[in-house]
Amino acid sequence: MNVRTIASAFCLATFCMIANLSAAADPFEGTWKLNTEKSKFVPGPAPQSEIVTVKVNGDTQDVKSEGKTHDGTAFAESFVVKLDGTPAPITGDPEADMISARKTNDHTLQSKAMKGGKIIGQDRVSVSADGKTLTMSGSGVDSKGTKQKWTAVYDKE
Repeated sequence: MNVRTIASAFCLATFCMIANLSAAADPFEGTWKLNTEKSKFVPGPAPQSEIVTVKVNGDTQDVKSEGKTHDGTAFAESFVVKLDGTPAPITGDPEADMISARKTNDHTLQSKAMKGGKIIGQDRVSVSADGKTLTMSGSGVDSKGTKQKWTAVYDKE
């Protein structure tokens, strides 16, 4: 074997290894920025901004969210949830105290937010095939009993 053949084989093996490692990465993991122009909140108003950071460890997601509400008030929420439907506590959210999530496929999960054991909202969260867009569509009620619907679109940072 000549050097060129060995180098080509090494490059091909390295490329395959990198492709496998990339394919193994969870599409939810990363930092996501709310795209307010593509998002819709009914009755509204939408937040001014939001950044969501998701870290994945096996079947568990560690989620942190920071941003500004429609009136500029800063908020920060976080939770660590196992993707098997088991409820987990949320910190920093005045509307919900627990969340559960279940992964339905590699790019989609269903979640439920609860307050005092009662479901107050449900989401379908999906990541696009190219891994660049996360969309959260759902509905629920706020603490005043007002019905809410949303489609929040996030771009990967």
